[in-house]
Amino acid sequence: MQETICNIEFENEDGEFVAKLRTEMGGLREYTGRTFEEVLNFVMLELEEEFA
Repeated sequence: MQETICNIEFENEDGEFVAKLRTEMGGLREYTGRTFEEVLNFVMLELEEEFA
């Protein structure tokens, strides 16, 4: 059985990267940065804190 624990969308808007993270506990959050790696780090830190 599979269960979705989060949904993440990445976009590149006008040279700025945007990540939209949605979890049941935290709701919808949005992170922006100049590089994909920067935004990915924000998302990873947030998920580590929420699911630790």
